[in-house]
Amino acid sequence: MKILITGGVKSGKSTFAEQKTLELSEGFTPLYLATAECLDEEMQTKIEEHRRKRMDRFRTIEEPLDLVSSLTEGKEPALIECMTLWLNNWFHYQKDEEQIMSMVDQLLTLPRDLVFVLNEVGHGIIPENPLARKFVDWSGKIGSRLGKGCDEIWFCIAGHPMQVK
Repeated sequence: MKILITGGVKSGKSTFAEQKTLELSEGFTPLYLATAECLDEEMQTKIEEHRRKRMDRFRTIEEPLDLVSSLTEGKEPALIECMTLWLNNWFHYQKDEEQIMSMVDQLLTLPRDLVFVLNEVGHGIIPENPLARKFVDWSGKIGSRLGKGCDEIWFCIAGHPMQVK
């Protein structure tokens, strides 16, 4: 089972994604693959908030780039939180769209249940600067690729998940 959960910032995606991952677990302690890098005080606060919320319900791996290698061993369901930050990390280190999309395709073929979290960034105005436009475009492409490969898609708005697929 592959599940994509998308929506705006603070829309309830993370809480719902954790719930869906725990439902898939059936006797396993699920894996929480955290992609955020702690680059400033605000991000540190967010990371600590997520850690407190998860407590011991998940086994956590923090990996900003190489998601596939982190998921090749084991069979427990995994939550990838989040693909948007993962894309941001790739943007920071290397801007190779082909490699990014190849990794998305590899994730979709892994023989384990995966829950992907992705911010919906395409509902706003078109960004003024070229780099931001490129990021929004790539995020949309990742969402489309994940959406095609996932069994379920959920859109969260104002704390309410709606099933799309």
